[in-house]
Amino acid sequence: MCIVCSIALTIAAVGLKPLQAKNELIDRQKNILLALNLIDRKTKYTPDTIQETYNNNVNAQFINTQGAITSSETELPIFIVENNQSIQTYAIPFKAYGLWSWVYGYIALEGDGATIAGLTVYKHGETPGLGAECEKEWFQKQFIGKKITDSNGKFISIGIAKGKVADLNLSQEALKSNVDGMSGATITSKGIEKYLKLELAKYESFSKLLRQQEG
Repeated sequence: MCIVCSIALTIAAVGLKPLQAKNELIDRQKNILLALNLIDRKTKYTPDTIQETYNNNVNAQFINTQGAITSSETELPIFIVENNQSIQTYAIPFKAYGLWSWVYGYIALEGDGATIAGLTVYKHGETPGLGAECEKEWFQKQFIGKKITDSNGKFISIGIAKGKVADLNLSQEALKSNVDGMSGATITSKGIEKYLKLELAKYESFSKLLRQQEG
């Protein structure tokens, strides 16, 4: 009986693997679309709609060491939305270590290479009610419109405050590059801040090219 059950479980696991892989792919695509503001957070979409929207709008490419777009696989995947052959928005993956786990998500930038268009988190193991707030809409939406550069166009990334930004007496320029942290989850907040900077820096050669075009 034990042998029969083991064989049945193995067959089931192998048989379900393609379906699991497809579900994971659709979830990634959904989060890329959310970061790029191509779908609404409050609307439920079918898997087919997610795939169709993704395939019709997102150009999945890579970035080389010079910051140029390439179809050849590198360690820097990028997901681009174009309008009239110009880059409208682009998303990149990030992972950040919080208090207990790696936090996985996507951060998107406008075509100016300086303004955050959106952020999503699709996987983490942080504490519910504390670090797990990184998956909530209130935390993610506040990144939209923030700047990863200073007034001179120099890359500085995005800051996550310990508490509320309004309580820190920051300058008007600094306010453009900082968001509220998660209450009681300073380590998770600062972990995301640290690793976002590291990930954004990897794409800085590409973002800088876009900023130069804007200038």
